[in-house]
Amino acid sequence: MDQIEKQRSYYAKTAQSYDSTCCYDPFDEHYMGLTLLRGILEKYNIESVLDVGCGTGRAMRELSGKCPEVSFTGVEPVSELREEAVRNGLQADQVLEGDATRLSFADGAFDCVTMFGVLHHIPNPADAINEAIRVSRKIIFLSDHNVYGMGSGTTKVVKQLFRDVGLRRLLNLVLTKGKGYHDTDWDGVFYPFSLIDHIPLIRGQVSTTYCFPTKTFAINLYRDASHLAVLGVKQQ
Repeated sequence: MDQIEKQRSYYAKTAQSYDSTCCYDPFDEHYMGLTLLRGILEKYNIESVLDVGCGTGRAMRELSGKCPEVSFTGVEPVSELREEAVRNGLQADQVLEGDATRLSFADGAFDCVTMFGVLHHIPNPADAINEAIRVSRKIIFLSDHNVYGMGSGTTKVVKQLFRDVGLRRLLNLVLTKGKGYHDTDWDGVFYPFSLIDHIPLIRGQVSTTYCFPTKTFAINLYRDASHLAVLGVKQQ
């Protein structure tokens, strides 16, 4: 079983209990991201949102309750998670089967495209980011890890040193003991990931980029923030 199949199998097995056992804190980093996004949706007059990797529909439920004027659609590859999202109150036609790296929508199909905690599960996250930018008309909003801001002070310094001297690939192998990915019973398969590494990709395709810490206090986001949200604005 390859890494993608392993990850999807993990979510299939945990779908019904995922919200209660894996979302430990209802006020976690993604909740902070959702709180930020609510104001952003209003600021940019967003009428349609695509949530990629929507899982059990947590983000869509939270936002739709606060933003009833916005149309929400989710994409999720795991059927068990889609079924759970519908059981949680979403409409079946809101939660579609799909792959983050190959979205079946036209360019600019949605005002806003979001991903919450998805990219660190994708072996080629740049492909997913490019797709999010492609199908968004106005903005993208990504909430995910910054591996360089995780751990003790010494651990962070060592990780940042590897990155600063151009040894990101070697760092990934060190962190995963040679496998290139983590395989856990609490988050399935995931990869050492940082939104920081993909900001140049985003900035090259949008007009304005904003970054926010969503979990730990940080003056220097690269060095101190364990989790980040990135807003990319295509149109004002």
